[in-house]
Amino acid sequence: MSFFKKITPQDKFISTFIIKGVGLYLLWYMLYDNWLLKDGWADHFLINHIVKSTSFILELLGYTVFMYADAVGIDGTHGVLIGAPCNGLSLFALFAGFIIIFPGKLKHKLFFIPIGILIIHIVNIFRLVGLALVVQYNPESLEFNHKYTFTVIVYAIIFMMWIVWVNKFATKNIS
Repeated sequence: MSFFKKITPQDKFISTFIIKGVGLYLLWYMLYDNWLLKDGWADHFLINHIVKSTSFILELLGYTVFMYADAVGIDGTHGVLIGAPCNGLSLFALFAGFIIIFPGKLKHKLFFIPIGILIIHIVNIFRLVGLALVVQYNPESLEFNHKYTFTVIVYAIIFMMWIVWVNKFATKNIS
């Protein structure tokens, strides 16, 4: 019995997927660290939109709010600070990267990626609304909810969108 077996289509698919994933991650890392992070425009744009949207929703719910360039909260609280790691940009890249490297028609990718990014952005805005409410009503649980509760919710939604992609739009034949 040979140590090396014939490479199956599934093995080839998995190997190609991993290689593409690592390559895309390295490309994203270089793009973000060498251009987007230094320039800051994408982070500032997203944070500004999240602050304004979170403030708008909290006001719709009847709260008096304050906002600064990178913070929003209910009056009388310290609010929540939105840093670059929490603006969703890396989640957009993670989501889009998976769709890009997974087999499927380009027209479906060009439709699904922007819709998915919009959903992630909206979920992130509601995450900040939730965190602002946590600061108002149960501030001692902010760290836990920021680190675990809302992280699980956001990643679960991204995972569900990946499942939709795989089941509805991805190319089924991996041979």
